Amino acid sequence: MPRTIGAVLVLCLLAAPVVRGDDGGDWRDRVTLIASERLRGEFVDWFRPRPRTAAPDVHRYSFIASQLRAGLSVVLPHVQLTLVAQDTRLGNLPDDASLAPPVGNLGPGAVYYANTKQRTQGEPFLKLGFLTLRRAGLAATVGRYEYRDGLETVPGDPALSALKRTRIAERLVGPFEFTHVTRSFDGVRLACDRPGWNVTVIGTRPTQGGFEVSANRELDLTLAGAALTLKRLPVTPPADVRLFYLYYRDGRDGVLKVDNRPLPLRTADHAPIAIHTAGGHGLTVVDVGPGRLDLLAWVAVQAGDWGVDDHAAWAYAVETGYQLPTLAAAPWLRVGYDRSSGDGNPGDGHHRTFFQLLPTARTYAQLPFYNLMNTADAFAQVLLVPHRIVSLRADYHWLTVSDGNDLWYSGGGATNDHVFGYAGSPAGGRHALAQVVDLSVTVQLLRQLALGTYYGHAFGGGVVRETFAGTGANYGFVELVYRR
Repeated sequence: MPRTIGAVLVLCLLAAPVVRGDDGGDWRDRVTLIASERLRGEFVDWFRPRPRTAAPDVHRYSFIASQLRAGLSVVLPHVQLTLVAQDTRLGNLPDDASLAPPVGNLGPGAVYYANTKQRTQGEPFLKLGFLTLRRAGLAATVGRYEYRDGLETVPGDPALSALKRTRIAERLVGPFEFTHVTRSFDGVRLACDRPGWNVTVIGTRPTQGGFEVSANRELDLTLAGAALTLKRLPVTPPADVRLFYLYYRDGRDGVLKVDNRPLPLRTADHAPIAIHTAGGHGLTVVDVGPGRLDLLAWVAVQAGDWGVDDHAAWAYAVETGYQLPTLAAAPWLRVGYDRSSGDGNPGDGHHRTFFQLLPTARTYAQLPFYNLMNTADAFAQVLLVPHRIVSLRADYHWLTVSDGNDLWYSGGGATNDHVFGYAGSPAGGRHALAQVVDLSVTVQLLRQLALGTYYGHAFGGGVVRETFAGTGANYGFVELVYRR
């Protein structure tokens, strides 16, 4: 905490001479007050554990949480200083729903409890504290900021922008915003932005957070990367193409790695994880008939070290959709197939399971019992806007594991220095994970106030039956979000 406060004071001192030398103007036009409150109630009816492994009904519970933010942003022609504090409060967390592996935590509330071991949690911390200098298309940011891989630029085309935010961004790195704590990144970000392209470079130390309420400290992780984005291509419809590289190093010595090796081998492995990830994406929208056809492709390959084992893995996504923006409710139907590699031999010294780094996992797994590790996800979704203040999304997912000799993985990355951040249960040679149906509804009640609701149900398959007696799971929430 003292080191973070000191860094913020240094940012303010660095900004002072730049601000004095920048263009004049009314300070009321330069300063923006930031305030938001998110209040959410969540209910969980998770997969039911086997008899005698837990008390009856431990998989059913509800809890409530509040996320309050307040701060300010000073924006001048060539400099921006942003400071935002956050206070997170959680109540009624279950203290009996965190079971021993392979069962693990029974839903999101149990994960919060497993990180902090308190039924009622709360702590204020510095969410953002950064200084950005800009001139002639160049930008340099230093301090505590948020980074979303894949969203270094935002397309001007509305359909491309929506696709990039919901189907490209944060697959590998993100602020984990669905959680009540979230995560931030301490470090530097450099960008060169031109009309047709953008280059962004980052070097960071991620903070604790996500399911860990004490989010002011840095993790013993290093994240660095670079991305080249082409905002348009010659003689083509609206398009967005990106190449990226990410380096991830996890030096936490006291954390047990989650993989398909036997426990004694994992316990003896204190070597760090160091992974290089390279890949890219391409997306475009084409006018076809009365509507618009979208095409999306994303790919990533990995190499490096998984502790004492070597690491090599891959993942990809191919998706398409068709939107009829002139019809009532502007229906948008999309289908896709996302897949990642798994590991078929735990004893050969090679780790082949794709590792998702530090994503916002729920963006791609609305019912959060899976992620993009050893997973194949064939899905269809419908997006509707029946009224200017109402939006609906309905999804169907057919989930399998890529390799039945590996684990069924879940989680969204490191949260503190004693919890790995991912969980796994043996697939037992099976492949059928689950089928999922879910529905989201958002209503913009007022200009600054929105109501969000979600319900999802999972029909578990053979992989779920390897660990649980009950193969059905339900999860939902109702939230109010105020943003000034």
